Amino acid sequence: MKEVKKIVEQRIEKHLDLVDETTDVINTIGTVTSPAVIESQTEDEKADNDFQYARENMYDVIERGRDAMEELLDIAKSEESPRAFEVFGQLLKNMTDAQEKLMDLHQKKNRLKSESERQEVTKAQNVTNALFVGSTADLLKLVKKEANND
Repeated sequence: MKEVKKIVEQRIEKHLDLVDETTDVINTIGTVTSPAVIESQTEDEKADNDFQYARENMYDVIERGRDAMEELLDIAKSEESPRAFEVFGQLLKNMTDAQEKLMDLHQKKNRLKSESERQEVTKAQNVTNALFVGSTADLLKLVKKEANND
């Protein structure tokens, strides 16, 4: 009975935000568990993770294709079939395309990186290069005009 009461109290405290998030929580089974900590990622970290994942997949595809090419070449040589050589040629073309896509992936990553750096520089320039040319009376008119528009 005491355990059920304790669990109910903990749930009420949790829903009313009375529980410190870093403390251990007793779950419905009665075991003590620590709350999970979720780390947020920046856009750059997400892009790097996606790039790494795509790169690993491309390497895996290329390695599997290389193994398949060796087996297919052995089959084509043993059978001396024009169709088997045609299929080998198509696989060879697909492997070349996969390798080109891997290189394109690197170029796209570099392009995204340079664009983000350019945007940061542009933002900084826009802030630091703010300049008003005119008299103080003109500036006062603009400020009053903006205040009336809001």
